[in-house]
Amino acid sequence: MISSPLSDWGIYIHIPFCRSRCTYCDFNTVTGMGEDDYARYVEALLLQWDRISKMPSGHVVSIFFGGGTPSLLEPEYFKQILGAVKDKLRISLEGVEVTMEANPGTIDEKRLREYRRAGVNRLSLGVQAWQDHHLRRINRTHTVLDARQGVEAARLAGFDNINLDLIYGLPQQTLAEWEESLTGVLGLEVDHLSLYQLQIEEGTPLAGQLQRGRLRVPEDDVSADMAELGRKRLIQAGFIPYEISNYCRPHKHSRHNRLYWTLNPYLALGAGAHGYWNARRWWSIRGVKQYVDNLQNGGDGIAGEERLDRLEEMREYIWLGLREEGGFSRRRFQDRFSVSPEGSFGVTLGKLGRQGLVERRSDYILLSRRGREMANYVFREFVTAS
Repeated sequence: MISSPLSDWGIYIHIPFCRSRCTYCDFNTVTGMGEDDYARYVEALLLQWDRISKMPSGHVVSIFFGGGTPSLLEPEYFKQILGAVKDKLRISLEGVEVTMEANPGTIDEKRLREYRRAGVNRLSLGVQAWQDHHLRRINRTHTVLDARQGVEAARLAGFDNINLDLIYGLPQQTLAEWEESLTGVLGLEVDHLSLYQLQIEEGTPLAGQLQRGRLRVPEDDVSADMAELGRKRLIQAGFIPYEISNYCRPHKHSRHNRLYWTLNPYLALGAGAHGYWNARRWWSIRGVKQYVDNLQNGGDGIAGEERLDRLEEMREYIWLGLREEGGFSRRRFQDRFSVSPEGSFGVTLGKLGRQGLVERRSDYILLSRRGREMANYVFREFVTAS
């Protein structure tokens, strides 16, 4: 079982620009922007980075460009941002995982080679479905052919660490279509796969379509069957299930996501980006124009922050750790909080153990198979535990 050393930390950089907005999306994204907007935004990112006065000790292991669609930015911008990171930290980025999210249809081999030269070494493609009619329904701008060609172009450009995202539980999606999607992405022989259940977020176009009865999502038991089928097919194909939604080839787990699940520090740059370090969580100004204006006028881009007390940190550490296939280390918990998990949450752990939802294996506490199926219930138990 692999854990991120406590000295590991990362940087999340939010790129909010998109060509169009997916019907299910409630992320901080904007459409209709152009090159001048991109240039001003990158200038603001660099100003925010320059004004961060303190850094976590230890080792930067991940830099993650998320969105939005980061691949709308020219590779030169990535070179500038990564150069500023290297200069300020006085380090080489050799050995650091540098991920860029991208949408199929926004990349080709030439452009991907330029991203590689700029320092990006891991690519995450939002494929989402393997049927063009589902892609159109959720307002994705790419096709299945674009996804296939995007992976081929990435391999030719030298990427040896590629993730694909898929969504199950889409409106009108059948179990057979989900299996077709799994077969399609497995045929691309990538290094990492993320299988996410569709989340209906209030205020999104999809939520409105469902409320008006124009679309229907699969029943809960069908979505559960989809999750189990995904797990089975990927394990059969040689993928390691290392987190509830994530599967990888050996040594290809996402370092950045693991920082989140082990409650390690991560700094945040960009409009609406969230960071965490030393029991402090903060977030940047959400509006892109307001974010840029604030930084151009001497601000730090921060909209607010909150401090987690010791109990809140322990709760979060446990339910995030339980997302991982191997669970969380009792010894590591003890080292961090100077108390055992049982000493803090003995009643909750005992209850979940009797229900057959969590189990202990040597030093680790983890979800049982039944616990995986009822993961949200388990997590809520710790969120409210006292």
